[in-house]
Amino acid sequence: MKIFRANSLTLAIGIALGSTSVAVQAADEASAEQEVETISILGTRVSNRTATESAVPVDIISAESLTRGGFTELGQSLQASVPSFNFSRTQVSDGSDLFRPATLRGLQPDQTLVLINGKRRHNQAIFGLNGTVGAGAAGTDMNAIPLIALKDVQVLRDGAAAQYGSDAIAGVINLSLRDSTDVTSGYIQGGSTGEGDGDNYSLGLNTGFDLGDDGGFINLSFEYRDADGTNRAQRDMGGSSTVPNGSALSDEVRWSQGNADSEFKSMFYNAMMSVGEFELYSFGGYSNRTALGNGFWRNFDEAAKVVPQVYPDGFLPRIFNEAQDTSIAAGLRGDINDDWQFDLSAVYGQNRYDFDSRNSINASYAAEYLYNNPGATDAEIAANSGPTSGYSGGFRFDQTTLNVDISGIVDTGWDSPIYVAFGSEYRSENYEIVAGELASYSCGSSNANNSFPSVMDPEVFAGCGFQAYPGLRPDAAGEADRSSYAFYLDLETNLLDDWMLGAALRFEDFSDSGNDLVGKLSSRFDVTDSFAIRGAVSTGFRAPSLQQSAYTAYTTNLGPGGVLSSSFTATAGSDFPSALGVDSLKLETSKNLSLGFVLNPTDDLSVTLDAYRIEIEDRITLGSLLSAEDVDFSSEAVAALAATGAEQANYFSNSVNSTTQGVDLIVTHQAELFGGDLNTTFAGNLNETKIDSVNAPEGIPEDVALDDLQRSFLTDGQPKERATLTFDYSKNDWQAMVRANYFGETDVTYFGNEHIGLPGFLSPTGSFKPTSTVEAAVLVDINLEYHFTDSLSVSAGVNNIFDVTPDELGADEPLDFITNQAFQYPVRALPYGFDGITYTAKVNFTF
Repeated sequence: MKIFRANSLTLAIGIALGSTSVAVQAADEASAEQEVETISILGTRVSNRTATESAVPVDIISAESLTRGGFTELGQSLQASVPSFNFSRTQVSDGSDLFRPATLRGLQPDQTLVLINGKRRHNQAIFGLNGTVGAGAAGTDMNAIPLIALKDVQVLRDGAAAQYGSDAIAGVINLSLRDSTDVTSGYIQGGSTGEGDGDNYSLGLNTGFDLGDDGGFINLSFEYRDADGTNRAQRDMGGSSTVPNGSALSDEVRWSQGNADSEFKSMFYNAMMSVGEFELYSFGGYSNRTALGNGFWRNFDEAAKVVPQVYPDGFLPRIFNEAQDTSIAAGLRGDINDDWQFDLSAVYGQNRYDFDSRNSINASYAAEYLYNNPGATDAEIAANSGPTSGYSGGFRFDQTTLNVDISGIVDTGWDSPIYVAFGSEYRSENYEIVAGELASYSCGSSNANNSFPSVMDPEVFAGCGFQAYPGLRPDAAGEADRSSYAFYLDLETNLLDDWMLGAALRFEDFSDSGNDLVGKLSSRFDVTDSFAIRGAVSTGFRAPSLQQSAYTAYTTNLGPGGVLSSSFTATAGSDFPSALGVDSLKLETSKNLSLGFVLNPTDDLSVTLDAYRIEIEDRITLGSLLSAEDVDFSSEAVAALAATGAEQANYFSNSVNSTTQGVDLIVTHQAELFGGDLNTTFAGNLNETKIDSVNAPEGIPEDVALDDLQRSFLTDGQPKERATLTFDYSKNDWQAMVRANYFGETDVTYFGNEHIGLPGFLSPTGSFKPTSTVEAAVLVDINLEYHFTDSLSVSAGVNNIFDVTPDELGADEPLDFITNQAFQYPVRALPYGFDGITYTAKVNFTF
């Protein structure tokens, strides 16, 4: 039964990752037995493959390595371990305080497939909006999965759509859940920043029990995290009811620039039991996360946004985010005969995301009251100004996936048999937009079709809906659904003793966007016992998500001159995009080429170098917000925009053909030093994305289909160079780690003057910087651990020990001007953030 379990897991994840052996690309300490188990789980169908045999690059990161650096979130841990993985920070971006875009090789979050135990994980219900890395892409919420539940993480850095379907253009991340029994382990950790804020603590517990006498088990994981927010904002020059704007700094810090207050609760399980000669398995979990984020400070003199009878000195609107994630998988696997196995599975996942506005106001309530009661006193206006908090709406996404997978061996009489996997998949998806309460979106308490003159200035109309996150209107609410089915065939054999060849084909059909047939060829040739060449060529695709094809909402965005404006995202095929030549969304298609080598000159040294090229056609983007002036070449578009009631609008389209290419280098070395063991790992990534062409419909200018703002995020929003150098040393009861993380520069138009368009005379230097830059940097982390016994250890860590942050904003930065000097740092395309130095202390225990 033990051998069968390993083979069953091979089937479950082998189908996901294709017929590839797996190379361990990390210097994790592991016994020989643990190494063999890890390789089996990652899917080779050839039992005599070694740890460095692979046709495509795969990283394996153990749970111990993920938690060594003091990180409590999965995304942060992966960013520190896998250079081609990016986890950008985003500040003040329409309530997106709970999720961050997780990307591979500089592509979009939804172009990476995420699996748990080899089964497709559902995507999140929401995505980053305009002006963020990964804008418009609803990827997988990596931070919804507790670290305590993971045994290891495998990252396949190669296109795998032919093996597992849509979303796997950039690669695959597989999360393996723990399956241990008869041991309980856990941790308690606390930390803070060098500035004295951001206090946080977390605790986790994992335990397992045997089920029956045939290797069955159930493993349970619980994790809780609580973190105070951080704030790097400064006193501002925005003025108040008693101090004119621009005349003096505020008495206190009123803006907020930093991490949100947050809380995380989760429970995951992983189980298997024998049913006769078969295995019945199940896994899943639940997590709930909340975060209290912020918008921009509303100045006291902004007539459209402020009701002085309620907020005489202005106010900071806050956005309460709540995300709930639920998943459950069940399946039956077993031997058909000595050579063939089957796996039948069903997976259900749901993500719910809700917004509450707090410390806000709908200025049109007071405006309507004063319009109908022109002699009203300040007290009466305040009493009839409507609520200052309420539900702004939410999003729902659920996915059900059914798989039938068969794998086995065909003996052709050659020296090596053909290893075969084939099967089918059916997937059903549902998406829903939930409207907010009346005050969150309405124009006045009567929900009029027009706004009213503000209570401060009759020449200015009051804004409708809550400030910071206007509620989702009933006409935006609705549901959408679709289904897809797929068939695949996956083959692998050794043509010669030293030459492995793999091939895969997959046909997939989506009810709303069409079908495609894609394929992959992979090969590896062992030139010598210590040197091998490997490579793959494949085609791929990604279907537009329901979140892209069915999303619509009103938001508040920064427009020309730094003014906050009402904005609208139109659904695909609605009047506004149709007027600009976009009637629907279609499949993205890709071509992926990789070529590299593996060098093992000694037992202690391993080097892998892999070059890649990814060409994507009809890439889906969320367009920049367009005003009536931007589309004045089309009277139909101007009319459609006016009908939305918003000042600017955007939409999704297949606007781009792009090429991404780069190189991954990983070097690992093991040595004895001063009576201890030193493991050294260098991992580097060079990556560049170029726009090949813009798919502008006939008669539509290219800068409408894809403007400079979108281009900058696609090509320069993520570091083009990333590297980590890790020294892991252990001796007796001591263990120490030093890691240097290098992040290349990012440079985007958002919040630069090419986006804001401020006249130069407003700057003390006579001009404003055209773009927003986050400089290249090296962050160094240190962690020291002492084992009192085999069951108890303590560790202390310092992350970013040299307190590195981006360069502070100067007087020639538009963001400095529009925040009245409140913000210290850029707030977009931040690969390493601006919290500075952080400290952690942790207790690990087992019993």
